[in-house]
Amino acid sequence: MRKYIPVLVFAIASFLACKKNNPPASISPGITSISPSNVHIGDTITISGTHFTGTTSVMINGVNVVFTVLNDSTIIVVIPQGTTNGPITVTTSNGTISSSVSIQILSKLVAYSTAFVNNGLYPKLYTCDSTGISPPISWRDAPIGTNAYAVTMHTIPPTGANHVYMVVYNLPSTVSNLPENNTTVGTYGANTFPNPLKYDPPCSQGPGLKYYYLTVYALSQQPNITVPQSQVTMDYLKTVISNITLDTSMITVGYARP
Repeated sequence: MRKYIPVLVFAIASFLACKKNNPPASISPGITSISPSNVHIGDTITISGTHFTGTTSVMINGVNVVFTVLNDSTIIVVIPQGTTNGPITVTTSNGTISSSVSIQILSKLVAYSTAFVNNGLYPKLYTCDSTGISPPISWRDAPIGTNAYAVTMHTIPPTGANHVYMVVYNLPSTVSNLPENNTTVGTYGANTFPNPLKYDPPCSQGPGLKYYYLTVYALSQQPNITVPQSQVTMDYLKTVISNITLDTSMITVGYARP
């Protein structure tokens, strides 16, 4: 038995030496997943990983964002306005890690009005049963790369071509609405009624609710118009913007004549 004691002492000493010389396991942060990775502005994402306790910063594509550390393996972030596509980077006192997956910001153009709601009723004020002034139309959350807008309003009759009440283009990216009774913002194209180049109010015939569609188009550039203003119909405009449209948003309203 005694002849084994030196061997045993050597083995224990070697083990203790290895324990002493080996560095502790890494506690640098790690990212295992991001959910979801395709998001809209305002969405909440969950970053899953390891060693997130003590996180000092979270960046998306190099820009700092507000974050909440739920626990050592979970961080949540609300995507702020102005976020661009890119990886997520988490920094703690023990290191920095960037995700292998990039966040992709999806377009989410929202058209709305202060005078009516989507899928609601169209106010009489904007029809031929009243003064027939043009309605206020606003929009927000245009996709990245938007440099221009266009707006149309039409209805789909039971037979025949669309009835178009409004075509507006030459709207710069700095504009976010058409005011009520607008005559100065943008350029008016041709409606399908006897008085083109302006807003022509709905004056639908026959009983029952009729539906109208107001559409905002977010464009990457101003459309290349090669015809006279009087020939810029809704169909023509949609053709020339087909390859520069980044997103669209539609408001649907109904109106029944008294």
